[in-house]
Amino acid sequence: MIRKLSILCLSILFCGSVALAADSAGNRKDQMVRLGIKTGIHLMYLVTAPFVIEMPGEEWTFGLVYGSGKLTTTQTSTTYDSSSGYESKTITDTWNFTTTELTGRYYIGNSFNIPFGVAMYNINKNDWEHTDGTKWDLDYKMTQINLGLGNEWTYDWGGYLGVDWFQGGAKLSDKVSVKQTSGSVSSGSQTSAEKESTDVNAFAGAFIVTFGFGF
Repeated sequence: MIRKLSILCLSILFCGSVALAADSAGNRKDQMVRLGIKTGIHLMYLVTAPFVIEMPGEEWTFGLVYGSGKLTTTQTSTTYDSSSGYESKTITDTWNFTTTELTGRYYIGNSFNIPFGVAMYNINKNDWEHTDGTKWDLDYKMTQINLGLGNEWTYDWGGYLGVDWFQGGAKLSDKVSVKQTSGSVSSGSQTSAEKESTDVNAFAGAFIVTFGFGF
């Protein structure tokens, strides 16, 4: 709730501001550190709404991104029994997402820039239930490289607004851990649990917005 209120308040300030960012490069150079929030059309950012801390500069900016959140999914399956007929079963799963990134930006001119970085994404699910009744703890970790194109405007009054129009990703490594927590041992359910955890490609996104204040 605090995070959502922060995003709303900052959005109002930026939309209502009449200050120009004609000298974004100079304004960045005058700042020592800045704090912000990242969101956009990107699954990890939508779920975790991570916080950003950066050391800005005229040509280069480096920073750290961190956030966590939960994603709820619902699956419905139908089974048939000769005595009872068709039965529907609905399973609701809550997945825990964590975003950690080391980021950088290289500026070409006043605002146009190339964002890049290394991201560590973690997806965790406790008590995932297989159709055979067994339950599993799932943990998936991915490391990937991010690269994109964007613009970033730094205002005279200290605020900044960045828009990455596109961000692609390339997976470097991943690791899956599955642990059965209940039910009879089943190689089939273990295979399904591992597939449930690893059925993830490198994350990409568009219109990724970062905004905050510098000091």
